[in-house]
Amino acid sequence: MTNEKYLIVSYFVVAGISLALGFGVYVWLRAPFHAVAKALPWKAIRELLVRLFPMGILFPALMGFISVRYIGCAANDYEHVIAERSYLVGKNQEQISASLTYVIWAVFAWCVLVAILLAVKRRSDRHSATNSSEEI
Repeated sequence: MTNEKYLIVSYFVVAGISLALGFGVYVWLRAPFHAVAKALPWKAIRELLVRLFPMGILFPALMGFISVRYIGCAANDYEHVIAERSYLVGKNQEQISASLTYVIWAVFAWCVLVAILLAVKRRSDRHSATNSSEEI
């Protein structure tokens, strides 16, 4: 297989791996996320979070893959990109690594969002409990 064909095939294979990585993380976290979302008292926010969660994991996986550029300091044109197989393999590894990094940051962002919403819920529960005890 020529380096040019390897570039084309590996690009789509690594894109598939990146999307599979994002999908795997989504499937793994889907049930716990839905359980936490059910604890939220606001129906509109709960539904919005449940709808956005799949794309909030899959999109970063794809963005990590896309963020890696083949043309740069080591290779300034297409001929330099396909000149060495090791360069292509390194870029494939860089794409997978970037996808992993982006997914990790996406999971962290979702955790922060959920923590904030749960803190707001807890605060509103305390506030409503305080108001109801004052009425007695």
